[in-house]
Amino acid sequence: MLRAWQHSRDLVKNLEIGPITMGSDNSVTQPFYHLTNADTSVLVDCRQRLPAIVYVGSRLASVEEADLALVDRHEAPASLPTETPIALLPDATSGWLGHPGIAVRRGRQGWQLHAVLLQVSQSQSAALVLLAACSVTQTRLRFELALPAAGRALSVRVTITNDSLSDTLSLDECNLTLPIPDHLEGFTDLSGRWGLEFQSQGHSLTQIEYSRENRTGRSSHRGAASVIVHETPLSESQGQALACHLAWSGNHRVRIEQLTDGRRYCQLGELLAPEEIVLQPGTTYSSPTVWCVFSSEGLSGLSRQWHRLIREQFPTVAALQHKPRPVQLNTWEALYFDINESTLLHLIEQAAQLGVERFVLDDGWFAGRNDDRTSLGDWWADPIKLPGGLAPLVAACKQFDMEFGLWVEPEMVNPDSELYRCHPEWVLHHDPSPRMVARNQLVLDLARPEVQAHLFEALAALLNDHDIRYLKWDMNRDIHQAGNALGYPTSSHQTHGFYRLLDRVKTAFPHVEIEGCASGGGRVDCGVLSYVSRFWPSDTNDALDRLGVQQGFSLFYPPELMGCHIGPETCHLTGRQHTLDFRGGVAFWGHLGIEMDIRTLDERDQSTLMALIQLHKEHRQLLHGGQAQRLERPTEEMAWGVVSGSQQEALFGHAQLASALRPFPVRYRFQGLDARAQYQVRCIWPPIDSDYLAEHAAALQARPLSGDVLMQLGMTLPIRKPESLLIYHLSAV
Repeated sequence: MLRAWQHSRDLVKNLEIGPITMGSDNSVTQPFYHLTNADTSVLVDCRQRLPAIVYVGSRLASVEEADLALVDRHEAPASLPTETPIALLPDATSGWLGHPGIAVRRGRQGWQLHAVLLQVSQSQSAALVLLAACSVTQTRLRFELALPAAGRALSVRVTITNDSLSDTLSLDECNLTLPIPDHLEGFTDLSGRWGLEFQSQGHSLTQIEYSRENRTGRSSHRGAASVIVHETPLSESQGQALACHLAWSGNHRVRIEQLTDGRRYCQLGELLAPEEIVLQPGTTYSSPTVWCVFSSEGLSGLSRQWHRLIREQFPTVAALQHKPRPVQLNTWEALYFDINESTLLHLIEQAAQLGVERFVLDDGWFAGRNDDRTSLGDWWADPIKLPGGLAPLVAACKQFDMEFGLWVEPEMVNPDSELYRCHPEWVLHHDPSPRMVARNQLVLDLARPEVQAHLFEALAALLNDHDIRYLKWDMNRDIHQAGNALGYPTSSHQTHGFYRLLDRVKTAFPHVEIEGCASGGGRVDCGVLSYVSRFWPSDTNDALDRLGVQQGFSLFYPPELMGCHIGPETCHLTGRQHTLDFRGGVAFWGHLGIEMDIRTLDERDQSTLMALIQLHKEHRQLLHGGQAQRLERPTEEMAWGVVSGSQQEALFGHAQLASALRPFPVRYRFQGLDARAQYQVRCIWPPIDSDYLAEHAAALQARPLSGDVLMQLGMTLPIRKPESLLIYHLSAV
């Protein structure tokens, strides 16, 4: 079984339901079910044909059947006498006039589902399984809802079974549907592009319809299938918000619609091509999981809930709490394709002197790879560049007590490669259309067993022969012709093939960490998170742009998953120049890395870089395990922080993005501290570089300050230049 659902499936695996009989009457007599954990309540209305969620929010002490009347509405003018519920999978036969939640076909007959809820099982308070069936289409639906042990989150999934003994069933739509509470008037999504991902975009729910469809074959740089609905106005620290996310790494749809009667709903699901999912008799389709997280403490509280969920429910992330995130050096923007054994050995030695703990050899290491036009698919060391193979590099890393990591792009192949010359039939294509090459590469058909076997064997050979502890797994193009050799659409099967390959690698080599990279942030989602332990949020190392990328990324994902690299003084993507103080201060807040030619550093920059690395090592336990705080600041600034669970220690940052509109910034008010505690506040970054900063740092060290004063009164910041950053450390005394 794939890992993508295992973390929440544990709650429902013991909820067994006996066989059901097609055409039987509805045997569900309980009008509603109440799911609870320590923090959350979910009410599921079962009074009509299909289950409907009517409440997701803070824990309710008790709920009675009579209370459901409070959510029922009178007949709306010019509408049906009985209001059509916003079911988990609404269909047209119920009178639903919104976008279908489910659509199946068995030829021209059975064009619409008419499923009836038959059985419900709730053996524990936090999990629910509901079975429904349609006698006309001979289709069975299994809904699974689960809450974690604590926290404000809900997972929902549906499995669809073709119960016919002889006929296939086509599935055209499967969009899990959730009501939007009527007091939430706005919504925010994360959009962007390559090199500028995770940009927040705010919208009003007063508009009739919002739909975003993704056909790139991955989560996409425009943003994964996520949306936040919220009160307006919503601030970093105040306001109710509900975030929904589809844990899926392929094509998807996110839809928000206001019905003519004023109700609103949100839908998330795979975006399926016609005839892409055809169920043979007795086979099933399982939807990706939809995760819902809510908070009444603005975006800051929402982030904390997401971070808690991810840290507790995903084994790949939970495992990181037992091992410090090693500071790593990646060779890409240092060397590009211009690598050889002697250069790399020299770089390894210098990296060790700086305090680097993991050395990652990026693109350019394999046979004939001198540019991006050749050799993808030929996964063995280039004999000219690396006459000794990878072994001398691995040995050198061991000598300096560093891990060795390697860049791969297994899903792709160059037409100019030994693999493609041997197996041109292995790529996705759509005959008679010409094969569409992007970035000089084609996409391998991961749904083919022989392709799966070949790729696993190639990766296993590398991992068996060398002590490789880390794979940077890249995917550098969209999928434009998602068809197989038989002419069938296969985007969904491609994504499942990707998961199977990852699962096989992780099972065979559990000690190997995998970084999820797709031209930067092109595949960041909770589907692939079941296999990876780090994301590369963006290909840009521009520190100014990175602040926005990191702010958007951190809404959903904790900092230990966020690859943050110190790039060259002149950014290769934007051409902007930034000081090492600023670049280092920005990169400090995630999983720290270096991606520049450290051989060119002068003595001052070497000293600055070593100081930052040491500072990160001192504080990474707090940074990678604390509770996130997002602070309100004027538009030309940005502020954030992380506070330990005991509130005894904290880190806070302040970035001056552009020239201030006033000589002195707005007072800096901390968040998340213990109001009764006394804190020693220190400015720990950058090294003192101005009289203003020296005066400010000295004033902070004069005496401890109460948490109440720091949060309510705040402190005056020093006058700073644009594109500069301060880091504060607070410790209770």
